[in-house]
Amino acid sequence: MSSLRLRFLLVHFLCCAFASSFITINPLVFGLAACRPDQIQALLQFKNEFESGGCNLSSYFHGVTCDNTTGAVTKLHLPNGCFTGMIKANSILFELRQLRHLNLSRNNFTSSSLPSGLSNLNGLEVLSLSSNGFQGQVPSSFSNLTKLTQFDLSHNDLTGGFQLVQNLTKLSTLDLSYNHFSGTIPSSLLLTL
Repeated sequence: MSSLRLRFLLVHFLCCAFASSFITINPLVFGLAACRPDQIQALLQFKNEFESGGCNLSSYFHGVTCDNTTGAVTKLHLPNGCFTGMIKANSILFELRQLRHLNLSRNNFTSSSLPSGLSNLNGLEVLSLSSNGFQGQVPSSFSNLTKLTQFDLSHNDLTGGFQLVQNLTKLSTLDLSYNHFSGTIPSSLLLTL
């Protein structure tokens, strides 16, 4: 079965499955038209990893952007309470290797640490995980996110030093406020902010 036909059938299925709210799903179908079927399946699997009573399907997919050429998910902008629970160590999120923009701020990932698997998304340019209740130290592997230009971990309960930002030389925006970090931000980094 051709990829285009499979994509059409998957979008058609989504429309039929949620026909009761077709008016709100109409923009969803338009936005997902660029996404490959495997990417849509991964997004649904990611959504199902959480209790997501705060979001309906159309709200969830409204924050998704896929590349028009490759069909890969490049942006997830899903702030404001769509998710409750923990990001699993083996989350399907870490398989979305073409992500450039990830905003999961103001969700409810309370009492959990930052998952080191996020460092697998080494193409990220924007990462916002503010106001989620994350605890503990930032994984050292986050220093591999060298393409980051915007990095926001504010309003969590994170600890440790600022070594994690030493390799992040492309940063133009860094917000680590309202955490429990200690030490000094490297002066070389301050020149780029």
